[in-house]
Amino acid sequence: MIQRFSLTKIFVFTALVALSCLVVRQAFMGADWAKGLSFVFAAAILWCAIHFVLGLLGYFAMKLRELLVPPKAQSPFATDTPAPQIIPPKNIERD
Repeated sequence: MIQRFSLTKIFVFTALVALSCLVVRQAFMGADWAKGLSFVFAAAILWCAIHFVLGLLGYFAMKLRELLVPPKAQSPFATDTPAPQIIPPKNIERD
């Protein structure tokens, strides 16, 4: 399905982009608060990227382990059907 956007979402996104451009411009002009805010956002993006890469490395390590380690042996007695009953059930209606 195609995702639909409302005008409210577009206006909020436009306002956030405009505010971020203002912060970056102020940081380049030398405002200390803007430098700090830009650093915090850049650090958050870097933190997310590092965790994304670590997650990918973990995923590939698990896939490599699946390829290298043979699967565990299963019991030859394990089947998809339940085991036959040793004691037959009582007929309650007859007793």
